[in-house]
Amino acid sequence: MSDPLRLRYPAQHPSPDPVPTEGAPAPIPSGTSTRAASTMPGVDPSTPTELDRARALMHQQQARSAAFAPVRALFHDPAWDILLGLFIAYEEGKPLTIDTVRATTGLSEVAVRRWLLTLEHRGLITCWPQTATLSERSLGLTNDALTRMLQFLQKI
Repeated sequence: MSDPLRLRYPAQHPSPDPVPTEGAPAPIPSGTSTRAASTMPGVDPSTPTELDRARALMHQQQARSAAFAPVRALFHDPAWDILLGLFIAYEEGKPLTIDTVRATTGLSEVAVRRWLLTLEHRGLITCWPQTATLSERSLGLTNDALTRMLQFLQKI
């Protein structure tokens, strides 16, 4: 990896409460993304960014779901779909909510909540502000999950 990993959330945090410090990404200036890296010296602009790769993976999953609609459940991977969606939202500078996750994954509210609690318990996502109900919280990747996702996307 030639570039330092970008661990941040957008400056326009939706809540007056601070992002939890334990396990949550450290904020850096808004507007910094993988796209900015492609204009840096020594970075080949024709090489797809991690965001490009994540979007391609998401597009492949959506195309697969459409092609195999009658048996879509056989290929469903909710945890991965949620992590991939959170990474894309992170790179685009917009944290997700449960409603957005439900819309992008097609999961029921119960299933989304179950997966979010599992991912949070495993230290892969964080939710804020803690004072809000789960459905009102913003969701994001932890530093560990973001680092792992970036390392994975850089290898494919």
